[in-house]
Amino acid sequence: MQHHPFKRRVRTHKPFFLPVVIFSLVIILAACGGSTTTPSSKYGGNIKVGLDADVTTLDPLQSSSLYDRQVMLNIYDTLVRLDANNTIVPDLATSWSYTSPTQLVFTLRTDVQFQDGTPFNADAVVFNINRILNTPTAPRYSEVSSVKSVTAIDSSHVQFTLKKPFSPLLATLTDRAGMMLSPTAVQKLGSGLANGPVNAGSGPFMFKEWVKGDHLTIIKNPHYWMKDAQGGTLPYLQSIRYVPITNESVMYSNLETGNINVADDLGPTEVTAAKSNSSLVYKQESGLSFFGFMLNTTVEPLNNAHIRRAIEWGVNRPEIVNTALKGIGVVAQGPLSPVSWAYSSSLAPYSYNINNTKSELAQGGKPNGISFTLLISSGSPLNAQVAQLIQSELQPAGITMNIEQETFTTLLNDTSAFNFQAALIGWSGRPDPDGNLFSWFHTGGGFNDMQYSNPQVDSLLEAARATSDQSQRTTDYQQAEQIILQDASYVFIYHGVNVQATATNIKNFTLLPTGMMEFANVFVGS
Repeated sequence: MQHHPFKRRVRTHKPFFLPVVIFSLVIILAACGGSTTTPSSKYGGNIKVGLDADVTTLDPLQSSSLYDRQVMLNIYDTLVRLDANNTIVPDLATSWSYTSPTQLVFTLRTDVQFQDGTPFNADAVVFNINRILNTPTAPRYSEVSSVKSVTAIDSSHVQFTLKKPFSPLLATLTDRAGMMLSPTAVQKLGSGLANGPVNAGSGPFMFKEWVKGDHLTIIKNPHYWMKDAQGGTLPYLQSIRYVPITNESVMYSNLETGNINVADDLGPTEVTAAKSNSSLVYKQESGLSFFGFMLNTTVEPLNNAHIRRAIEWGVNRPEIVNTALKGIGVVAQGPLSPVSWAYSSSLAPYSYNINNTKSELAQGGKPNGISFTLLISSGSPLNAQVAQLIQSELQPAGITMNIEQETFTTLLNDTSAFNFQAALIGWSGRPDPDGNLFSWFHTGGGFNDMQYSNPQVDSLLEAARATSDQSQRTTDYQQAEQIILQDASYVFIYHGVNVQATATNIKNFTLLPTGMMEFANVFVGS
């Protein structure tokens, strides 16, 4: 959960020809010796979790929202996952190896059933990946577009054949592209999957009900395959009810009074209160996210790069971070945060400079200024405050920015349909830099609602995907960032932090670098 005022969509140096075999899941469970009983007091809790926007869809193929991920990662397992150290570790795949630069073979668990009783196997992997590859309009497609084919070798081994080497593949498969759904359930549910994925996953929890705008409930999967360190069954919790709460102060008051047990985010004012509240547990760490606003490069007047750069010069990033965010966050000038291994502190072309804004307006043929409309997600006073700051910062240069509020779901629908001029929307971040760049800034990328296109950026991002040399990838990404910033299709404002805010009786809850709330090991204590 990255702390933010607006909603989110969301390594090795070895050459590819060397076999890379990652340890078996047995290692993760190696601490299982000794007692094989788990205290019964850990079992049976029912908790409520506040989300600062409603879920949009529970079909990973079509999802473009962080809030969907928060729920889906507790329903669906992935082929591989990220641990608390941002290391890729087994999940449904127990191990994997590159047999050539373009062939990756996974060994799969053989003891997993989907919640509908059908087996998880290589055929299921083929079905799920082909579902993405056969839907080029989906947000997932650009994440795995380097995959040529997926083949079942036998029931427990599956081979990914790549069009060319693709170094971010494992990192990509830790998220929605790697979520495995029951082929039988997907075919049975059809379009109903998005709103009611009944028995579709193999994860620790099962879908129960979703009353849009009110709550979404998932319940314990009694046949979940993973065990705890004592060999006891997981998960401990009986149910989780997610409640959308868009107002930051309302979120905090619900947490403080016990109406919810976990908040996925808090506003800056509420963070200060939570830190001093002995009845709550608050944790935060730097995140991989970026936040700002998209500029649709195909509509007037934002189809002119000079006009877009005028807006860049007209935004006072430090003022927003220090005033609205109360210093919780880091001023951003690009998509990669200081946490990323490809980050460069030298990429900072824009500061607040009204003279430069006026100069760019003149060069863009608009010396008397422009007007445009910024879409923001409704219900959040902090969203409104950030938008109003931007509005007031741009005004002295003759730029009139109108603010229009929409529900988060409507905002996503409008931006994905390119029905906007500008939109305040961020990205929760990914461990591999490719996840913060390719889908957003490559031509036709799954989240490139700005319709931004630069052949040089495309080439650099493609080159970075095709090598496992981290120093070369860093160079490619930093060169791409320079061009992206110059072309100004997105106004980067800040990088957020991951937040964990809970009641004191929520136990064994790990703050993950991704900001995802995973509840398989969480229990309600005294």
